[in-house]
Amino acid sequence: MIMNDITSRDMNVTLMRIPQILKMMPISKSKFWLMVQKGEFPKPIKIGRSSFWTIEQVQAFIREKSTQSP
Repeated sequence: MIMNDITSRDMNVTLMRIPQILKMMPISKSKFWLMVQKGEFPKPIKIGRSSFWTIEQVQAFIREKSTQSP
């Protein structure tokens, strides 16, 4: 794809921070970071000292966990 062909749709990315994610996932912050460290949850996108995840990463993780049997 040529850079000039990128549409605004391709550039529309929603980023989430930990407080928003933890509202969707009933776990503690320390458990969340443990999951990231173990590779069970995607690594963050770092912008400065802040960590972000795309909403797609979070939704995919939740979908995957909801389809696994207990």
